[in-house]
Amino acid sequence: MKKLSWILCIVVLLGAVWVTTLFVGWRRPTSKAYDHGLTIMTYNTHRMGMFAKPDKNRVLLYLQRQNADVVCLQEVEVYKEKKYLTLSELKESMSKYPYTYFDFSVYNKRRQFGNVVFSKYPLINKQTIRYASRSNISSRCDIVVGDDTLRLITNHLESNRVEHIDSTTVDKLGAARTIRHNQAKAIRGARRESPYPLLIVGDFNDIALSYTYLTIRGWMRDCYLESNLGGIGNTYERHHLGVRIDYILCSRCLHPTECHVEHVRHSDHYPIVATIKW
Repeated sequence: MKKLSWILCIVVLLGAVWVTTLFVGWRRPTSKAYDHGLTIMTYNTHRMGMFAKPDKNRVLLYLQRQNADVVCLQEVEVYKEKKYLTLSELKESMSKYPYTYFDFSVYNKRRQFGNVVFSKYPLINKQTIRYASRSNISSRCDIVVGDDTLRLITNHLESNRVEHIDSTTVDKLGAARTIRHNQAKAIRGARRESPYPLLIVGDFNDIALSYTYLTIRGWMRDCYLESNLGGIGNTYERHHLGVRIDYILCSRCLHPTECHVEHVRHSDHYPIVATIKW
């Protein structure tokens, strides 16, 4: 009986250690030299700064000050009515990026809503991964960096849509979780089919212990965990709760040399920026 107790203690301890590694950074940034690299940002923009015009749009003004090579945005919302942010204004504001991928999940006579990728490198083979969802999609494209090609999958997965706690909260959480599980399986399939090294980024709307995260990640590197010894990296704060639900993952052949969360309050999410080398 005593031996069994020791075994159970060891199993519990190992499980606790494993769980901790999903939430707390466990490596210092590497200083090793590599031949190639790029800096990538992912950011849920909360309807593109609530579709304010460029001169008052805090998200756009923030992005214009950044210098990432690739910028992946979720919840981008633009309108045809000129009193709101228009698509042409968004393009002009981000004109330093010559390559773009606009992938809208909502597209009607009044507005467009979805994912956008801005890049300093050519983007090819663009494809939408569609779901049985009201407004959530994943956007796949390939980034050509010199003689190399990387596959990028930008994600905005199903939201819990919980504005306040009430009698419907449990049902909403369960329904959203089921949808995200199916979305995660689709991304896992796209990951396995990729002929190129992968970058999988975006708003997963789930924590690192979830089926969603673990299914998508597989054996990929979590750039934040591998670049921040002791860091937690919360990307979303609401209801007095901070959680990490936005991620940058990369293939094992790629190496995150730096990754940090930008604590700017222009959206209900924080941006994440990573430098990845190979």
